[in-house]
Amino acid sequence: MKRLLASLIHAVGAALLPRRDRRAPSPENVRRIVVAHFHYIGDVFFATPAIAALKRRFPDAAIDAVVHSRARDVLLGNPHLREIICFDRLCNDRTREPRTDWGALAALARRLSGCDLLVDFTGVPASCALAAMARPRWSAGFSRAGFGFVFDRELRPVPELPLVERYNAVAALAGAEEDGQMPEIYLEDDSASGSAGILPAGRSAEKEEALSKDRSAGWIATSGRDGHCAAPASRPEVAIHLASTTPSAGKMPALPGCDILLHIGAGFSLKLWPVGNFRAVAEHFRARGLQVALVGGPSDPAEVVNLTLRQVAALARGCRVYVGLDTGLTHIVASLGVPTVAIYGPTNPRFLPRWPNERVVWTQLPCSADENEQHCAAVRPMRCSHHECMQQLGADRVIQEINECLVASSTSSPS
Repeated sequence: MKRLLASLIHAVGAALLPRRDRRAPSPENVRRIVVAHFHYIGDVFFATPAIAALKRRFPDAAIDAVVHSRARDVLLGNPHLREIICFDRLCNDRTREPRTDWGALAALARRLSGCDLLVDFTGVPASCALAAMARPRWSAGFSRAGFGFVFDRELRPVPELPLVERYNAVAALAGAEEDGQMPEIYLEDDSASGSAGILPAGRSAEKEEALSKDRSAGWIATSGRDGHCAAPASRPEVAIHLASTTPSAGKMPALPGCDILLHIGAGFSLKLWPVGNFRAVAEHFRARGLQVALVGGPSDPAEVVNLTLRQVAALARGCRVYVGLDTGLTHIVASLGVPTVAIYGPTNPRFLPRWPNERVVWTQLPCSADENEQHCAAVRPMRCSHHECMQQLGADRVIQEINECLVASSTSSPS
């Protein structure tokens, strides 16, 4: 039914607003490019090869990225971008986000107007509307809901490709050629020792001292977003807890000797592995004398101190093994060459990049995603009656994968 409705919308829209029959712009005619991507951290990370391909095709053009503020850290320091514009009032998922603020979207469109090329990697009705209202000289994108008629060139039908390939295919509509580049984050300005010692402004020394004495809560200092985003400050992206360490007042300790980093959080509940299993893993390796840190998110247990995504990624570079769920942070850490154990549930890992240092743990059930599907049927309505794909996975399986990573890292280290 949804496909039929999308086809009807597309047919009516194409008849009322016939597409301008023009070729993709030549490099000498493009001075400003806007790339729009309002999905989640991992999705924006997977689009970085497409952004690089656009820069290679249009080397003299300035590229501005429009993203949700949660994904800003993924693009910071990217040499292909001139500006990162944060906009949090576009709904890309009605099951998890508030409705689109159309007045704010119109104001954003006015800010983007006059660009030579607009490439939309989001593919939702509101992002298609933004592309239409911004009135670029030329545009490319896609839409499963039938609104792709607003683009000069549209990826249709939307192929069931791995995400990196899909975004490369959208960029190819504008003449950009992919070269096999993997997703990349730039952390040159983020060091583990430096970022771990930063506390946010706005905390009194008295409060920090009181918090540091609360050993039952571990670290409980927060760092919100900085002032570069258009969106107001909100909950931190990730958090960290080291049970064996209590910081002195006003200072967070660095973690240069952390052996295993466990990321217990995820963007939505269907991806979560029971926290008790993570604790069992942590206790197992602490009993062996290894240093284990837990990383979570704003909605995870309160035994945490909050750090930004980039700070945790920088810390992970010094670890022997990282363990995480299907999240943007897990994919980012794997891309940095850190031995990684990635735990999947409702998502088919075939659709995501794989790194040679990554081990995938996926419990496939009759209800799991098919070979050519990115998600199982429970993802779109965000409801699952049993959550068995994550509940059935025991701590022993993950411990085994960690042990193999530890052995591999020991044999590969110079003696």
